[in-house]
Amino acid sequence: MNRLVRDLEAVKLHKLIIKLSKIHRKKAHEAFQSIGLTEGQPKILDYLYLNDGCIQREIASSCNIEPATVTSLLTNMEKAGLIHRKQNANDKRILNVFLTEEGRVKQKEVRNVFENLDKICVSGFSTQDILDAERILIQLHDNLLKGDKK
Repeated sequence: MNRLVRDLEAVKLHKLIIKLSKIHRKKAHEAFQSIGLTEGQPKILDYLYLNDGCIQREIASSCNIEPATVTSLLTNMEKAGLIHRKQNANDKRILNVFLTEEGRVKQKEVRNVFENLDKICVSGFSTQDILDAERILIQLHDNLLKGDKK
């Protein structure tokens, strides 16, 4: 394959990845909006489901969200009854964040949104196609990470 063809294929792949990302994000945003969540909240609900009682700094770091944004999101989530914050027993400067029962219900709705999106994405694919796509996406991800280190 000559260089021009390879370059054109790379651009085509680049555009497909961007298109896929945009439409997936749009569909997810619409679904989350329909269940009363704003951007960032689903990620935090998922994180808290696995790390209930963590501190805000851990949420910011693990969810790749700016600390000030996390504070704002948590304030809104607390007002909506999805989480509650409690002063740490060992260090009064630290607030631990917990899901409420309503937050747990909402987190299940978040999981359902992602499961439905996944079903739509792989509709018409064989199990082998899905495994191959997963392998390729992981390799693309790893290649990009390695490229950052050069």
